[in-house]
Amino acid sequence: MTSSPARGDEGVRDAVLRAAMRLIGDHGMDGMTMRQVAAAAGVSTGTVNYHFRNKRGLILAAMDTAGISPTVSSTSSALGRIEALLATFVLEDEPRRAWWRFWVEATAQAARDPALRARQHAQLEAQRREVEELVTLGIRAGELRPELDAALLAEPLLALAHGLVLLQVTVPEAATVQRAADALAGSLRELAAR
Repeated sequence: MTSSPARGDEGVRDAVLRAAMRLIGDHGMDGMTMRQVAAAAGVSTGTVNYHFRNKRGLILAAMDTAGISPTVSSTSSALGRIEALLATFVLEDEPRRAWWRFWVEATAQAARDPALRARQHAQLEAQRREVEELVTLGIRAGELRPELDAALLAEPLLALAHGLVLLQVTVPEAATVQRAADALAGSLRELAAR
């Protein structure tokens, strides 16, 4: 099957990356094949190879594409932006669960692969800096408690959120998702100015 000309190179590339992330989440990196990705994206294997050269290139591109942070309006309050970011750690729909299954698989693989580890570390560090910046903005705006230390708070907050993702991936039940949402909302309430 070949891609439609209307999809364009970027559309094809995005479709292939989404398919690869879903398949990696479902079957692991070793269990995903280029042929499976092509079929899932509705393109030929040659098209996948054209865009990514090989399986390793596809995996590295998926890691680069797999941003953790949501797109949140910069006009939102800092507190609203933190809340939106934390909501991405609540696996209430299948696309989000599929994305996080990919991320968990990538994390396991990164423990053995220096290139993946470096890419994942860069994304995690960018997310930590983003949370630190949002907390700082929230303190300045009076939305968060003034005694908070943004630099000390960002990492444990993200560690909690990532830990809750692991819980939801391993126990994918509605009650687990609700407990994760409640825990993140409770953490945010603890940070808010009273």
